[in-house]
Amino acid sequence: MIIPPFLTNYVQLANLAITIIASIVAYILTPIYLGQDYFLRLNIYFLVASIFVGIVIWSYNYVLSDYLAKINLINSFGLIFICGISAKLWIFLQPDADLLVLFYIFFTFNVISAFLYSIVHKHIRIYQMKYRGRFGIIFFGILVNGLALVLGITKGLEYEKKFGVIFFQSYYSFFTASLLDLMVGYWGGLQKYQPRHIELLQIGGQRQPAHSGCPICIEKFSETEIPRILKCGHTICQQCARNLKGDTNKIQCPTCRQETIVEGSIDSLPKNFAVLDIQHENEQV
Repeated sequence: MIIPPFLTNYVQLANLAITIIASIVAYILTPIYLGQDYFLRLNIYFLVASIFVGIVIWSYNYVLSDYLAKINLINSFGLIFICGISAKLWIFLQPDADLLVLFYIFFTFNVISAFLYSIVHKHIRIYQMKYRGRFGIIFFGILVNGLALVLGITKGLEYEKKFGVIFFQSYYSFFTASLLDLMVGYWGGLQKYQPRHIELLQIGGQRQPAHSGCPICIEKFSETEIPRILKCGHTICQQCARNLKGDTNKIQCPTCRQETIVEGSIDSLPKNFAVLDIQHENEQV
């Protein structure tokens, strides 16, 4: 199981789910309560958004150098936070908007944040954030968000139609998670992910591997299910490596999504002798 290594992941995954549910509800209720003209506009809006999403998916596997990838990731945290702040400010320009207009604003900012989140998501198991020992930075980020939330809601109570303003102030406050990732990452908390695919435990005086099988087919490594090491450090069996390679010269790691260039056949990939030795020791116990 892949555990998201950034706070932003949790917030944006929930944001994506809520956006999809809200879109389905809007698509069902608009023709019923507002008529065909509004429904036609909504379809055009979704069509444009779908094209934008398609471009994001198409560019997802674009690979940058390690230096640029790290800068790109940190910048994405900052832009997601700015996206949330922009939504909180934008609603003050249309405090009397009806529910459909509120949905358009909500959907637009969430699509933008989803695009920015795709940059973050592709770096899972490539980078990880170290939050330990950075209490001061985290406290400052939460304090700024708390004060901004109180200020926004207090201002929103002055309007006759309070729902939209208060909802936007509350909902987009969760984007503060990206501010925390930005500050922690900028001050040295963003580090290269260290795979732990051969974690050893001491059980009854014997070494036991936490995982001695292929993460794809779950077969135990052996002389027939040969473990092959990818460039990123993760290990998969030879047959799965061959299946992933197909007719190309690349293998995309199923764990971290990094690509390994294969020069020649799968046999050119290094064999993980450590896993085989541990597996052999276990079979003798």
